[in-house]
Amino acid sequence: MRTLTGLILIGLLTASGAAHAQIAPYGTDPHRYQVERHQARMESLRLQAEARADTARRLDTETRLTLRDLEAARQPPTPYVEQAVPPGDPAVTTERHRRTREAVTQIDDWLERAPD
Repeated sequence: MRTLTGLILIGLLTASGAAHAQIAPYGTDPHRYQVERHQARMESLRLQAEARADTARRLDTETRLTLRDLEAARQPPTPYVEQAVPPGDPAVTTERHRRTREAVTQIDDWLERAPD
């Protein structure tokens, strides 16, 4: 019984400690304390926003400098000059056409064969 009473007492003290943590410190006006907490939080958020804006400006500047360096280092494209196809030997061209025609007709003959 004594152990049970001790456990209940410890539980009550622990629960009341959590409730006291949310109350303003002794001797201060709770409303003023809340206002000061809000002001401190707003100041920290403002500082975080300024830090993020500074980082964004720095990254923007670095990006522009990197793009400028890359564009300066880029080689100008070589102009395309169309090359005329040299005239071929008529005998070679005729032979190539004949071989191509034979290969095509072989494929056509195979495709048109009767099914087995």
